[in-house]
Amino acid sequence: MVCVVCVSFGATSCSSASTADHTVSTADAYSAAIRWYLDSVDTPTPADTVGTAPTGPVVVYVAPASGKAINSQAQASVVREMSDMTDVVTVRFADARDDALQIDVEAMPVKDDGVLLLVGEVPNSTAPVAVKVAVYHDATDTHTFVMTVTESGDSFVATSVSEVVQG
Repeated sequence: MVCVVCVSFGATSCSSASTADHTVSTADAYSAAIRWYLDSVDTPTPADTVGTAPTGPVVVYVAPASGKAINSQAQASVVREMSDMTDVVTVRFADARDDALQIDVEAMPVKDDGVLLLVGEVPNSTAPVAVKVAVYHDATDTHTFVMTVTESGDSFVATSVSEVVQG
């Protein structure tokens, strides 16, 4: 099952969890991973598309690396946190990796020319926490990163992002 949410790029938004307790929720980690990914790639702004064919928002699928379903509260929290970004990104939730892939196409690319962020387990801990995130474009283009999710004002952000070298 895939749930679709459109979000737009803008100012940092508030976290779903109270930062007073400094606990990083699954939704906080998902939102931090999405914002980090968008910051790491060239995403068009509405001003960039003036006079050109509109390309539309980047499609980002989010799925748990564990294969466990994403609970509806976490999805709703990500939607609230990302609500000011609808012109830049469309967030779609997938319960399992294959829900986001064109499994009948060679190299199994992500549907809708998108990207899949497979987010690892989020420790039930106070910030900062380390979270593994695989960025999947297709079976031949996948990179795994470890990011530290830390508190920044009223939200949580990904910092100290390092690629995990396979070998």
